[in-house]
Amino acid sequence: MRRTATPPAPPLRLALLLYPGCMPAGLFATADMARAANLRAQRPVITTCWAGADLQPLPIWQGPALTPSVALAQAEVDAVLVPGLWLSSPDGLQAPQQQQHIAPAIAALRALPRRTQVWSYCAGVALAAASGRMRGRSATATWWLRDPLQQQFGAVHWRFDEPLVEDGPITTAAGANGYLPLMLHALATRLDAEALADLQSLLMLPRPRTTHPAFAGHDLMAVADAELRRAMLWVQRCPATALRLPALAEALGLSPRTLARRVQAHTGLSAAHWMRRIKLRQVSEALCDTPLPLKRIAENLGFASEAGLHRAFQQATGQTPLAYRMAKG
Repeated sequence: MRRTATPPAPPLRLALLLYPGCMPAGLFATADMARAANLRAQRPVITTCWAGADLQPLPIWQGPALTPSVALAQAEVDAVLVPGLWLSSPDGLQAPQQQQHIAPAIAALRALPRRTQVWSYCAGVALAAASGRMRGRSATATWWLRDPLQQQFGAVHWRFDEPLVEDGPITTAAGANGYLPLMLHALATRLDAEALADLQSLLMLPRPRTTHPAFAGHDLMAVADAELRRAMLWVQRCPATALRLPALAEALGLSPRTLARRVQAHTGLSAAHWMRRIKLRQVSEALCDTPLPLKRIAENLGFASEAGLHRAFQQATGQTPLAYRMAKG
């Protein structure tokens, strides 16, 4: 019996949202990545359009005005990408003038059908939260916006220790380059592993900060295997003291033996060692990106004690947490 080939999925329709004062570099990069994905796959994978609350030209940060090609209400898209905006301090989120400028974009997001996905990163997460679409959902954002976002949007379940959080139709990412993990996450289910690896090596640049060799390859964007990316997200969300291979395997729908072999083949590490390194990488990010004391970092990431974390970190890196923070923070 001849098997009929499964037709490819229809392309994801993505709106790139413009609003006054936004930083559009990530939107341009996203459009380039979508075009590259389409060329690599030899078919439409993601189509993009430039949207606004209306069709009026919009002043962007430190650049010319850009004119949307479609009003968001008429865009008929599957997802909307909300970029960040320039803020000189966290207080800028609540400045009256800023609120006035971004109000039309927030209203346009609020009016979208509930099935429409909303992707946001950096300070753009504040617009998605203000629209009410993130109420009762989990999300992340740039670490230095932690306090104002928690104060202003207490109904959101904030997970600032994670670089990417997906909860239903809401996906958020931390950092000014958060469009990269957002696009990687979207493309992972739409491209085969070889095509995705090509895009990662050509277009998805690593963070500018030098990564310690102990954590090389433990960045979400550096992992091409879809199951390992799911596993990495699970480990990032799990307290360090609760990490167990059987629990992770059950969450992925794999046997512990299959998962252990997969981790070994892709990373050269045992599953237990790999999980510990992921948690310690989270520690390194917190040391570099926040002023939190080690005790608080240990509590946030679920380590048994500050002293135990100190020993494990020094064993992995050859540096004490304080020395690491001074060298790379």
